[in-house]
Amino acid sequence: MKKINQCFLVAALASLLFAGCEKNEQKPIQILDHTRSELTVRLQENSGLVHRVYRDTTIELSTGVSETHVHLMDINGHSLRIFILEADMDQPKVKLHPLTPNGEDAYARQTIPEMIGYAESEGRVLFASNADFFNGTTGEPRGIVYKSGAPIRTTMPVGWTFFGVSRSGELMIGDDVDYEREKANIYHALGGHQTLVKNGETVIHTDNTIEPRTAVGYTSDNHVYFMVVDGRKYDYSYGISFTDLGQLMHALGVTESINLDGGGSSTFLVNDPADSAYKVRNRTSDGAPRAVANGWAIIAE
Repeated sequence: MKKINQCFLVAALASLLFAGCEKNEQKPIQILDHTRSELTVRLQENSGLVHRVYRDTTIELSTGVSETHVHLMDINGHSLRIFILEADMDQPKVKLHPLTPNGEDAYARQTIPEMIGYAESEGRVLFASNADFFNGTTGEPRGIVYKSGAPIRTTMPVGWTFFGVSRSGELMIGDDVDYEREKANIYHALGGHQTLVKNGETVIHTDNTIEPRTAVGYTSDNHVYFMVVDGRKYDYSYGISFTDLGQLMHALGVTESINLDGGGSSTFLVNDPADSAYKVRNRTSDGAPRAVANGWAIIAE
């Protein structure tokens, strides 16, 4: 009888242990089913790239401006950390502002945390990211630079792109052909490269390299989205291709989107309302923010 009781006890303990493990595995999914942010739901339901969401958080930075951080596993089993800034540009006090080193028109390199100090005279800086590709020695950007209607750099390589705001306040994305047609109408603009979403359709790229990347795009109802996907750290965040980045942006609802500089340049900075302090949310692949040619800020006037 004693032997039978011992066997029964072992079986009961094993059963409890198995049940506990099963519960722990399922718990994160159960929680997230009730706490997913609106943007995370869009990524899951509209991209076809998301296998599982581990966690997500959304913080309101100001009226009409929010930051969302998503940690997920993609369909290939890779961990991804995605940072999204959403800004409703119909909010009267929300503005886009181009950043340059020391707030000047000369070519140079400076980190995004350093650049925002020269934009604070324009209003309360809520968010900032890197923008155009550049010459690593001189800091000269590859694309155009327009600040408050003043043309600073007016040449663009064939097939490259730009993002900006027109003199009448409309959001703009275009290539070198669009630039020649619209340049007299540009108020703010900085360059970019690959087109990710055009006329509401994702653009397919043959370059399938995986890197940290930065993208910008906008919707038909005047919402701007900046996205940074971290990379080069397999156990933290793998990185993403141009096509998949476009699919994520398209899943958010953008009609136009371009790729900005990536790799070690990718920087996602917010003015954290909890601490009233600027924080770089992503883990830059260089280990610290890289000095870049220019960037974008969202400002509350």
